[in-house]
Amino acid sequence: MSTVVALASTEPSDALVRYLEEVGFDVTPVRTPSSAPREGILVWLTDRLDDDRAILDSVRIWLGSKSKLRAIIVTERPIRLKEIVDGSRGRVCVLPAPVFSWQLVDALRDDTFKLR
Repeated sequence: MSTVVALASTEPSDALVRYLEEVGFDVTPVRTPSSAPREGILVWLTDRLDDDRAILDSVRIWLGSKSKLRAIIVTERPIRLKEIVDGSRGRVCVLPAPVFSWQLVDALRDDTFKLR
């Protein structure tokens, strides 16, 4: 069974979706985290104009109380999102932008981050 990934981006890249599918993920591209299915892992490629507080709030809402959900946030300001990583009990990973596709795959496959 492949891991479900909701790829949130203002302009989801067809090439990235294909790449993730080719390496074994079941990918659903969405424009906002609020429209992402609440299963698997949310990968949010944030925009430089996204408000840090809005990012934190959106991810917390998406994660909710479902302990099996995980989120990866790709941002140009990773240190500003330290609060959500510290309070997430291992459910959130922040990667500094720009990120290569293989780095995203490594984060998705990280044993400490996989769904349990």
